Amino acid sequence: MHIKSPYEEQTPALELAARKKLYDTVKQFAGAHFREIQRASGLSFGSASYHLAYLHRHHLIKEVRDGRNVRYFPINNPIPDEKLLMLLRQRSVRVILLYVFGHEGCTQEEIVSAVRLSPSTTSWHLKKLIGNGTIDARKKGRYTVYSLSIPKERIMKLLIAYKASFVDTLVDGLIELWEQP
Repeated sequence: MHIKSPYEEQTPALELAARKKLYDTVKQFAGAHFREIQRASGLSFGSASYHLAYLHRHHLIKEVRDGRNVRYFPINNPIPDEKLLMLLRQRSVRVILLYVFGHEGCTQEEIVSAVRLSPSTTSWHLKKLIGNGTIDARKKGRYTVYSLSIPKERIMKLLIAYKASFVDTLVDGLIELWEQP
């Protein structure tokens, strides 16, 4: 449950129902790009675009560029791992990352087989994950094996905190396994 900051309660920027709904959606789907926010809020394209720009101008949300996408975060509820959350918001990257999470020392062939992405797409995402320090690649004989280079707890904290915004049975299953004693 979110406790409203005094700023949220006092700002006239959130008096309009559509704008408040969009702001709440950004809080729930932190790190999502425009289309995800727009679909989750149920607002039209134009309305979502206008109100997101308004919320940004009034310093209630921030925009973070991620390649061609702009991702949205609430300003009053800072997320400590924004970059990791942006990665987890990408379905292909998420399934690769969660596979490596559960299968330390796996090969690219194993990942391709499990996540059902093409070898080139998987390779591209693996390079991105290696480049930003999320996973490690090391040679083991004639194979390259992959493992996480960040603590598993960092991933799990974000998955648990934003569980409702990931409509993914893989996330649900991993959280269940993690929370079992």
